[in-house]
Amino acid sequence: MKARTLTDGVLLLIALAATTACSGISYNEDFDPEAAFSDYKTFNWITAENPEQVSKGVSPLVQRRIDRAVEDQLEAKGYEKAAARGDLFVNWYVGTEQKLDVTTYSHGWGYYGWYGGSTTSVRQWTEGTLVIDIIDAKTKELVWRGWAKGAVEPDATPERVTERINEIVAGILKRFPPDQG
Repeated sequence: MKARTLTDGVLLLIALAATTACSGISYNEDFDPEAAFSDYKTFNWITAENPEQVSKGVSPLVQRRIDRAVEDQLEAKGYEKAAARGDLFVNWYVGTEQKLDVTTYSHGWGYYGWYGGSTTSVRQWTEGTLVIDIIDAKTKELVWRGWAKGAVEPDATPERVTERINEIVAGILKRFPPDQG
């Protein structure tokens, strides 16, 4: 299993951490309802099958920020980082997709019918996705996946990137473990 499947240009995604408004980020998750989440106490990172892919397109500084944010959130929820294998494996990856919005506004209407014209607005942007996977270490099966999507803003300061990564990871892991009651 690969630790982090990264796409070229993924550095742009990390600027997702720099989006200016939280409302512009959507969060979602899915999980295995059969998994016994109450039995899990420890976690560790999964080892990459292809280590050269781990750093492809993502700065090691950004990788460490995401790793720290995930670890901090899991530890705040009572999970302990295991020295060895752990009950859970954790993995994250990012991706980007180019988006295009085309909107036409018509203006003008008069007493004798239509007059005037229209204006077309075109907006192109990059949408980034950060995905966090939680895998049962015994069965090697995915038990929980959370993700965030939002517009990428590539010109953030390192401090702002760190702040937003922390916020986004907290938003993704907000409903982990799932309430199964």
